[in-house]
Amino acid sequence: MRRTWLRGGGFLGLAVLYELEKGPIHGYALMSRFEEIYGFRPSPGAIYPVLKKLMGMGLVSVEERVEGGRGVKVYSLTDKGRCFLSERREAVEELEKFAARMKLAKTYGFTRLVAGLFWLFRNINEIPSEKLEELSRDVKALCEKIEKLRWVG
Repeated sequence: MRRTWLRGGGFLGLAVLYELEKGPIHGYALMSRFEEIYGFRPSPGAIYPVLKKLMGMGLVSVEERVEGGRGVKVYSLTDKGRCFLSERREAVEELEKFAARMKLAKTYGFTRLVAGLFWLFRNINEIPSEKLEELSRDVKALCEKIEKLRWVG
């Protein structure tokens, strides 16, 4: 999917607009929904700047409400935001396909595997070599299985 449609908002910006199309939501719930649908939870440092950018573009509005005794900001898609999304239906269809793949990947534990690999890469210097050797054998076996799948069909 090309990122030029939102000048820096990319996938996350489109996904935020798409989720807001389903109805108003506050930031924390939006992050939770991302985890459920896309298999990852964007940090507040990622989601709130995107929401701010979308508000600046007039695609999203915000309303401050009191819920459960505390103030929350509830974000909504504006009419301009709906129009923006409808003009980008091809990108939205790609996003829907991506969400379906992520849900399937999460079902089979692949998103957890990817998160583990990222952790492993960041911490590889602190892992004892005998543990790395053990993991290396498992990784090689998994890679071989994946290679076989690539050539089936």
